[in-house]
Amino acid sequence: MKASPEQAERLHTFAHDLRNRLIGLQQVLTHLKEEGTAEERAEFVLYGEQQFFKALREVERVMDDFGVERGTVVPVVHMVHLATLVRERIELIGHRTDRKRQTIALDLDHDIHVLVDARIIGDLLDALFSNASKFSGTGTTIHINLRSVGDMVELSVRDEGTGLVPEDLDRIFTRFAWLSNRPTAGEAQGRGTLARAAEWARAHHGELSVSSLGEGHGCTFLLRLPATT
Repeated sequence: MKASPEQAERLHTFAHDLRNRLIGLQQVLTHLKEEGTAEERAEFVLYGEQQFFKALREVERVMDDFGVERGTVVPVVHMVHLATLVRERIELIGHRTDRKRQTIALDLDHDIHVLVDARIIGDLLDALFSNASKFSGTGTTIHINLRSVGDMVELSVRDEGTGLVPEDLDRIFTRFAWLSNRPTAGEAQGRGTLARAAEWARAHHGELSVSSLGEGHGCTFLLRLPATT
């Protein structure tokens, strides 16, 4: 089937933008083969990483423009003791927090059960806990709170990390968005994970939100799920 003039123009723009990103990556690889200071090499790596994520974002945009459906999450739900799942998932990121000598401060209501897909919500928790560790410095504390509020269950994850500027807050749940904050110990960016986490929350008739007082003031992610009555 031949593309319409509008589709052809959109694909032309996409190809042009993607080509520019790939050229940028090629330049980075060329410069990294040459001698340079550690600061210069770090700048090139950062630039290459930026081009990589911008290329991924262009792919997402063109898929949106053409109405391409992503894989739909269909939870297989059963009753889950949420505090137990939280503790299990914290153990899985122990290698991260131990390496950075970070403390996990827990305040969990142990009477909460929710009707969810344990695997999917477990992956969502992994995303939140790993993100908090990644963007927090050595010796900081990650605060995790679980409570019931009316007909909802709320799980908050508050860190003492790099924080988010207002522009980043608007894009934090956008797939492969390039944000201004950087991991504190050179960890990989993984900019698509939080967008998927927000999708997983919606698939459970819940929501995922974030707040921050700005750069250097940490973040608080809030997961809200329907309570089980």
